[in-house]
Amino acid sequence: MEEAHLKQTRNLIASRIGLLLREQDAAMLRKVVAERVSALNLSGAEQYCQFLGSDAGIRHEREKLVIPLTTGETYFFRDSGQHVLLQDRILPELLERRKMERALRIWCAACSSGEEAYSLAILLDELMGDQLQWNIFILGTDINHHAIEKARRGIYTEWSFRGMSNERRQRYFHHHKDTWVLDDSIRSRVTFQTGDLVADEFPDQTAELYDMDIIFCRNAFIYMAPYMVSRIADKFTETLADGGILITGHGELYAHHLGKLRARVFPESIVYQKVSAPFFSQPPAPLAETQWPVPKKLTAVFPAVQKSRAAVPVPPPQQAVAEIGKEKAVSEMLQAWQWANQGQREMAAQSCSEMIARNPLDAEPHYLMALLAQERGDLAEAKDLLKKVIYLAPSFIAAYLDLGDLYAREGEGARAVKMRSTARDLLKKLPGNQQVKLYGASTVNEVLQYIEHTA
Repeated sequence: MEEAHLKQTRNLIASRIGLLLREQDAAMLRKVVAERVSALNLSGAEQYCQFLGSDAGIRHEREKLVIPLTTGETYFFRDSGQHVLLQDRILPELLERRKMERALRIWCAACSSGEEAYSLAILLDELMGDQLQWNIFILGTDINHHAIEKARRGIYTEWSFRGMSNERRQRYFHHHKDTWVLDDSIRSRVTFQTGDLVADEFPDQTAELYDMDIIFCRNAFIYMAPYMVSRIADKFTETLADGGILITGHGELYAHHLGKLRARVFPESIVYQKVSAPFFSQPPAPLAETQWPVPKKLTAVFPAVQKSRAAVPVPPPQQAVAEIGKEKAVSEMLQAWQWANQGQREMAAQSCSEMIARNPLDAEPHYLMALLAQERGDLAEAKDLLKKVIYLAPSFIAAYLDLGDLYAREGEGARAVKMRSTARDLLKKLPGNQQVKLYGASTVNEVLQYIEHTA
């Protein structure tokens, strides 16, 4: 497959399907294209590109490309922190709010083989003693019809239970040969259907995609081009009921326009709640389908040009070079965050190491390295890196809060209080409605409330 056809195919997949393929995905893409060329009896990659460029072709190939180019990996109670948050805060809050209607609507989008949707059904079963008196609708959708068929069967192997306690498994499943079969009492509470987040229009009354109290969509955005993330997030927002909650993977909406979604910060995770009005007086200008949104931190580098015939001063060459360097650094940092969110920790760490080698005084790659150290359980290294972040950037609020959490986990209460107090003091110097870096759309006042909650 020639490089030109590879690039053309990658661009078509990004613009027409929304998948963002990286340079290191080239070998996998070549393999998938070769298989599709053979299956369709085409002459080669050039003809396949022509096929993808047609409306009929892209409709035919969407599922065929999405499945091999993404990971449908999931398991029960994946991300225990988010499920604790659902159990302790989000679901009880929604149940209290809906107690008069006695109705609750939940959508698990990109649900793969159903484990996450069934996890939500199990949580509700544990929380509610009178569930039969409620109208509870749980919907799971995925573009992969084979995965949906498996989800409907409710039969799983050991691999799906690495996030579930043995007590829960014994309560809700029975063992059959080499598999575990979900009890009908839970299986019957979840409806599954195929669905395409990119191509489908929603809200959609006929598909039951409307007035959702929770939309759960984890690790789908990590494969998508930024313009597509924004487009789907907007559709999710319109599908949520007022006050409804969108739950994504950690950091998946980093640097994206949130519109009517307000980030709520908890120790376990950030979630996004629909409010009645957007946070910007005007929506951002539409993005070209292959254009990345410019992070807010770049607006100082490239300020808007006034519509005037007055001469625009040209920066001296040294300044222009510095500005290009800043743009590249921000782009590399965003890529490193994306790799981390995709679970490609080695790629993220390598990228951070390269950035640090070029600019040892840059705090953000050190901070991401600290998070990666926490994920692999190396808390000593995580603490050292967070201390370095604070040394390099004494006003880096997220570093103080993370270090405080680590101290609290290790029983060092006095040090935890000191870190959180420092973060509180820094926040009180800022406007209350200002957003806090690395906390999505959360404002200073909201993060202060979070600190009070953890105190």
